[in-house]
Amino acid sequence: MEMGCRKFASVLLIFLALSTYSQAEASPRDRIGISCDPDDVDCEEGVSRKPVTVLDEKTGLMVIERESDKEWNQSPEPKLPFSQIIKLESSFDGQSEYAVFDKNWRKAYPNEYGFVTKWTPDYVQGVSYTKTGCGMLACPFGVVVGGGDFPSPLEVKVGSSTYTIYGDSGKFILPNKAVNDIKVSPNTSVSIRVGKTVVPIGDGTVKKLSEMYKKAIKKWEIPGISLAPLNVKQNLSTKEIAGSSLPSVVTLRGASGQGTGFVFGNGLILTNRHVIVGSENKEIQIETSSGATSSGKVVYVSREDDFAVLSPQRKLRVKSLPICYASYPTAGEDVVALGSPAGLTNTVTRGIVSAVRRAGKSFNSVATESATLIQTDAAINPGNSGGPLVNANGEVIGINTFKKTKSEGLNFAVSIVDILQQLQVQRPVVVPPRKLTSCGNLVSS
Repeated sequence: MEMGCRKFASVLLIFLALSTYSQAEASPRDRIGISCDPDDVDCEEGVSRKPVTVLDEKTGLMVIERESDKEWNQSPEPKLPFSQIIKLESSFDGQSEYAVFDKNWRKAYPNEYGFVTKWTPDYVQGVSYTKTGCGMLACPFGVVVGGGDFPSPLEVKVGSSTYTIYGDSGKFILPNKAVNDIKVSPNTSVSIRVGKTVVPIGDGTVKKLSEMYKKAIKKWEIPGISLAPLNVKQNLSTKEIAGSSLPSVVTLRGASGQGTGFVFGNGLILTNRHVIVGSENKEIQIETSSGATSSGKVVYVSREDDFAVLSPQRKLRVKSLPICYASYPTAGEDVVALGSPAGLTNTVTRGIVSAVRRAGKSFNSVATESATLIQTDAAINPGNSGGPLVNANGEVIGINTFKKTKSEGLNFAVSIVDILQQLQVQRPVVVPPRKLTSCGNLVSS
């Protein structure tokens, strides 16, 4: 009897020891260190130690430096400090970004359900996981059996404001208003909703986000852009529009993947901000419809209305597209969307303008509430973003921006008129008696 009691006590002590260990390892907000990797700079003789923070001369932030070439989202236990500002830099091309990681989970014996998020000045990216084989109190030896990238759309709540944001591969561009609210209020509450699950973000993470947003967001000067009325033919067929417009549409490849842009004004390229995220300080590859390639750099980014302007290193031998600068489209107009969905260049889809509406609170995750959005049933898919939405004369009326996930025919473009206003582009002067389209371009005879 006494021997049986001793065995039971020994087993109980071992169980409690394992439970205590696993709880300490599974509580990232209670520790700054990470699980020890012998190849890690924060691992000394197999024992983890507090990561070293250094002064980042570019921003003035105290950061922890890490390599960005390793995929952090392949494991529920990424070897990264949580609730700390990390400077991720690639040893391959020197590209860098700033990020704060957060983790939250709950246990429901024998499973553990968790969420890991990466927050940068531009986007939030996240993965969920399910581990099984867990103990009553902890899960040191659990096996991952489910999870993956966050589905689109994702809801983000900052204070009393809720934003529905659309993305791909678990990555979602953060609304500028949400970033500003965190920046000015480090004690505000932040949470996300993944499917039906509400996930609170740690207070320490939010404070570090506020610090990062104050110093790591670049302020851009508006570039000089000149616009001239161009000759256009009216009521073109889809084939004619494709033939005249596609040579001015380019495919862009950068750190965050690829998208579409188009040549406008004095030879600059217009695209979506989310197409160039992560490449603001690096060269972006530009490919024309003929296959000719060049490189360019970002010269302006609008965090408000999701667009960016690029300058090619050398002038592209393509003409600028005619811009509809004088009027908004009306519901029922025929439109054509041009771009490179899923990397398929020179893709053309046709539809109509379903509605022209203010972004309001329903779409404040994409544009300012006063911005004009063009709703269309012309297909807009990943890779098509940043391409032009043109009318029956081939005049650009908007930039293809996003589609409402799980909805057919609900695609949106930001109005070109609003973009030109934000870029402070002067309306061109036309000497009468030239006949003009409603968009302000010259009617070709």
